[in-house]
Amino acid sequence: MLKTCSVALLAIATIAMSIGVAQARYAHRLHVIPACAAGRPASYICNCSSGKPPVICHPGQWCRPSHVMADGPECR
Repeated sequence: MLKTCSVALLAIATIAMSIGVAQARYAHRLHVIPACAAGRPASYICNCSSGKPPVICHPGQWCRPSHVMADGPECR
């Protein structure tokens, strides 16, 4: 009886841990990068574009919109 209960408890714990790892991996992929502040240099990594793919600016860069329709925003 005790052996059966311990095996069942171990199986439940293993499943719970694997679900937790899967949720953590899924949440990591959904990490949202905040938008850059317009007219200010970035003080953190931020997303300069509103579409896909994101245009990532690094600290010290400025997010500049492009005046040409084919070009997207850029970091300078």
